[in-house]
Amino acid sequence: MADNPTEILARFVANAKYEDLPDQALALGRSSLLDTSGTGLAGSASKGAKALNGVLDSYASADGAPVIGTDIRLPVPFAAMANGNSIHSDDFDDTLRADPNAEGYHGSTHPSGPLLSALMALTDKRKVNGKDFQIAYHVGMELMAKINSALGPRSFSAGFHPTAIMSAFGATAAAAKIKGLSEANIATSLGICASHACGLRANFGSMMKPYHPGHGAMSGLLAAEMAEGGITASADAIGGDIGFLNAYGDSIDIRPLEALGNPWAIIEPGIWIKPYPSGNLTHPAMSNLRAQLEKNDAKPEEVVSLAIQTKQSIYNTLIHHHPKTGLQSKFSMEFCLVKILVDGYLGLDDFSDAVVQRDDIQNMLANTIYSPFPDDEGAAKGYENYTTLVTFTLKDGREFTERADYGKGSHMDPMTYEEVAEKARACSDYKGWPKDKFDALVDGWKNIDDCTDVRNVTQHLFKG
Repeated sequence: MADNPTEILARFVANAKYEDLPDQALALGRSSLLDTSGTGLAGSASKGAKALNGVLDSYASADGAPVIGTDIRLPVPFAAMANGNSIHSDDFDDTLRADPNAEGYHGSTHPSGPLLSALMALTDKRKVNGKDFQIAYHVGMELMAKINSALGPRSFSAGFHPTAIMSAFGATAAAAKIKGLSEANIATSLGICASHACGLRANFGSMMKPYHPGHGAMSGLLAAEMAEGGITASADAIGGDIGFLNAYGDSIDIRPLEALGNPWAIIEPGIWIKPYPSGNLTHPAMSNLRAQLEKNDAKPEEVVSLAIQTKQSIYNTLIHHHPKTGLQSKFSMEFCLVKILVDGYLGLDDFSDAVVQRDDIQNMLANTIYSPFPDDEGAAKGYENYTTLVTFTLKDGREFTERADYGKGSHMDPMTYEEVAEKARACSDYKGWPKDKFDALVDGWKNIDDCTDVRNVTQHLFKG
């Protein structure tokens, strides 16, 4: 009898070894861990992070695990929640690209935030070396990617948020690996997680969106703890006629699960590190906008209107076409391009109510149209999943259309470790973090393979 999906996943988690990881996967992981540290520091200064930390502070305990950018200590699950929320608060954390070849492409995920959050909380009271930490991190990311591919498009179109759902499974796998759970207990923890995984796209543009990976980190960590403590779950809560894949998705398709670690998802389809604090779906056009104007001998101030086109799935994700708040603007293709056009840059301070409501921004937004092109048209013309078409109309009546497929930080134009460090430093400075602590993070993640206790690195994310 063939293994069921839960058994396939559990066996992979149990048997995966650090030595299985290609050098490229390790290098990409080190960059993402540094990037995530930076976005966590910046995010801890956000309104949403401060609000959640304020709520959770009533549970503070001297014996708890630390919270990024603060001197707060919380019970381990709540620390994982708070840190995952901070890391994603600015939507500046990395993105695991959806498999462009998967049947029913439906979305990408933000993996490193929930994974690092769960692992930091779990390792605060236990000594874990860098190699064990890394295989747990990569195993978690791998499950996020492969379960997401197996799920199919119905989950996304029905309104579920892929990161919210997958982060719980990733955190479960990472926590189970660190704990050294048996294959049977890993299967149980994944079964428990199948009842934990949740999160709705309807909350995009609100404080609940960054909460999703925080909730996923907490849920995954608890799933592993519950399995270890003897709580049971169905033998195949992921597969089966009424299991997770059927309930949330289209059908039971185990082909992606049979490709676990072959290739590792961080390599292919690949991890993206963001140069801008907005959804990565906005980045191809943002990265190329100014260059496209120069190419056509046009100046930003000459542009009187923009027309933007992407595939339908991107249009459905970037739901705020006339943003009025900073939170909404993160999910507005129109705002992101208009801000780059008008000012030439887009930083952490720009996703605010005041910037969105500026007269020059609102005037240009009124002259910006965003519409989807039919997916079959995109396929016929060889468009990529992230292809963005921008039509510029100038004061003199000239009109031209430019195409952008990928942006800086993507798998096609990746950042070096030094470039990631530059981005992370800007995040650290935004928080007002001590330089010596940040420098220790840069050096620590770079040399994590040789680290005998990861707390020697992660301690620099906390006050005290």
